[in-house]
Parts: sequence; C-alpha cells; structure tokens
Amino acid sequence: MNDIAWETEQFVRHRSHLEAVAYRMLGSVSEAEDALQEAWLRLSRSQQDTIHNARAWLTTIVGRVCIDMLRARQSRREDYVAWVPEPIVQADEQGDPEQQALIADTVGLALLVVLETLTPSERVAYVLHDMFAVPFGEIGGIIDRSPDAARQLASRARRRVHGAVPQPDADLAKQREVVDAFLAASRAGDFDALLAVLDPEVVFRAGGSPELQQELKGAAGVADRMATFGPRFATLCHPAMVNGRAGLVIRTPAGPLGAIGFTVTGDLITTIGLTLDPDKLEGSDQTEDGPLDLLRMRPGSGAERIIRDVLGWPGAYRTKGEFGSVVLRFGERELGHLHGDAMADVPLAPGLPDHLVKGGVALERESGWVTVPLETEAGVQQALALLRANYERG
Repeated sequence: MNDIAWETEQFVRHRSHLEAVAYRMLGSVSEAEDALQEAWLRLSRSQQDTIHNARAWLTTIVGRVCIDMLRARQSRREDYVAWVPEPIVQADEQGDPEQQALIADTVGLALLVVLETLTPSERVAYVLHDMFAVPFGEIGGIIDRSPDAARQLASRARRRVHGAVPQPDADLAKQREVVDAFLAASRAGDFDALLAVLDPEVVFRAGGSPELQQELKGAAGVADRMATFGPRFATLCHPAMVNGRAGLVIRTPAGPLGAIGFTVTGDLITTIGLTLDPDKLEGSDQTEDGPLDLLRMRPGSGAERIIRDVLGWPGAYRTKGEFGSVVLRFGERELGHLHGDAMADVPLAPGLPDHLVKGGVALERESGWVTVPLETEAGVQQALALLRANYERG
C-alpha cells in the first residue's frame, strides 16, 4: 500500500474518534473540523515508517492543534459576555449515521461551558485522560509538561468540573417531558408554569451574536425572560436532540435559526443554552435574514412610534438593552423596555392613576413591572401612557 492510500485509510478509520476529541477540546463543530484538517495535512507530510500507532499519533497531533487554538481563543475571551458552545443538533431521529454516533457519545452543553473556564493545559489534560484514557506521559508531551505536572492539571480540572456541572437525569423520556412542559409554558407566557420546571439556581446563557450574549441566573429572572419572549418565539421551537439530550431546534420558513440545549436534573431544568446563529448549527442552511431579524421592529410599528414620541420628551433618550431590546431612559431612571415590536416592559410609577390600571396592570403591582403587548393600538397607547407617567413623576 502506498503512503497516500495508507494515510487516507488511517484517517478515515479514526476520524470519528478524532472528531470526538476535538469537539470536547473546543466545544465547536466548525473548529473541530479545522483541527482535523490540520491533522490531515500533518499526516500527509509525515513518513509512514515513523508512525507505529496511527490512532495515538493522530490523537497527539489533534491535541497539539487544539491547545494552540484554545490559547488563541483565550486571548480573545475578554470579548465575550457569555460563551455558549456550538451545539450538535439532530432534528431527525433517522439522521446521518455518522452524526448519530457523534451525538450518542457527546457531552452536554453545561459541561462544555465549564470546560471553557479551564486553562488550555487543564482542559487538554482532563479531556484526554478522563474521557479518552490517554496516558499522562503522552499528555505531558502534548502540553510541554512532565507527566506529574499533567496529572496535577487533570486533577485540578476534575475538581472544578465535578463541583460545577449538574448531573443530568439519564431518562431521555423524562427529559423530554420536562422540556415539553417548558416549551408549553413559554408559548403561553405562563410565569408560574415556568417556575414549576426551573431549578431555583437555573442558569440561562445566550450566544451567537454580540447583541444576544448574556447570562442570567435564578428561576424568577429566567421565567420572566421566557414569559416575555416565549409567546412570540417559542412557536418556532420544535423538539430535537441537542448534544444527545432533549432540546429544541428553532426553525423559520427560511431554515434553522438556532437551538436550545437543556440540563434536566431531578426533574428540573438547571441550565439552558440558547444559540441563535445559523452558521453554528451542524447541517443548517444559510438564511437570508439575520438571526436577530425577529427581534427588530418593523418600520412604522407601534414600538417605533413609541420611541419617536418618547424621544420627543425633553431629556429622554434610548440605550441598548439585553437580547436586542431598547431601553428608554430619563436621566438615570429607566422608563421602560421595548422588545422588538411585540411588547413593552414598564416599571409601574408610584400613585399610578386609576384610569391607567386596566388590562391586568393592577395584577402586576407586586412585581413593580408590567408587560404590555403592542399588537393593538390600545396596547400602544397604554404603554405610552405608562411611560409618560414614569417620565412625569421625576
């Protein structure tokens, strides 16, 4: 067998293993493919008679490529508000067999988030030893450390991982039941039903676009966010496998828009990872519209008219809020938030006139905020009146 045929045979034989190693190292399908491409180039430049164990040799090369990529990423980490791994999504249970194998043996998004907090050397040592049983002698050569130092790095990483990653429920059917309940509550905007399926310490992370990056902790805050956006966006969500667990894929008529991964522990959701970026979905198609188009306001919408009116008030101005929202302010005080052209969140001013307490507003006095749908002219006028009451109380 000539060198080219042997190289091709070995690379194809071990490709699934190398993909699994690179994905756990990098948390990104596209970056893992880049790492494998570099490994192939190095294999093609090598001498066959110097390679006695192709799998071990290729694993070492992928490890070295990944640690270089992790170090480069670490230098850019300050640009991230919240980092969400690139999910492996399977919407079709009868999907590609190679992808099914990768999904079946993959790791959850929550673990990948924690791995991202490790140093590059810690991550490589932990992944290679604990997940792929690579000896510390070989790991030391990859990270330029002694075997003992590699063992210490893996041990340090193990302590951090075990203390930070919730143990997911193994029953996939139960996971699906909890995620379906979350989806139904989000579509209905049902705050109490959302609270019922969220762990008190739940963590919500969003990524894929600078406008979306955020991290939110606590059941009340996450439930409020989902109740606010859910009625509009949850209708686009459909059951899928995300990194081998019950999750959701977000689809528009133009194609996939994103995915949501969950960790379900003790029948409660402990982590939620939202990625809105078509380029980051395995096998997704490009869409003509950007991932934030559904969050933006339509020309001439009620939300645009509200902004125009409020900015006409002396001293009022606008800033960017979370998740693409617009925050209207007067001095240091928030007058309210506009979420696309769908709804407004407005803090209730003390002594709110009785004629403004309608359409359920009175029920929100305890929280101090009210959500006003902007689908009708009545809703637009109610939001404007509440914003004006906030403005005039100062």
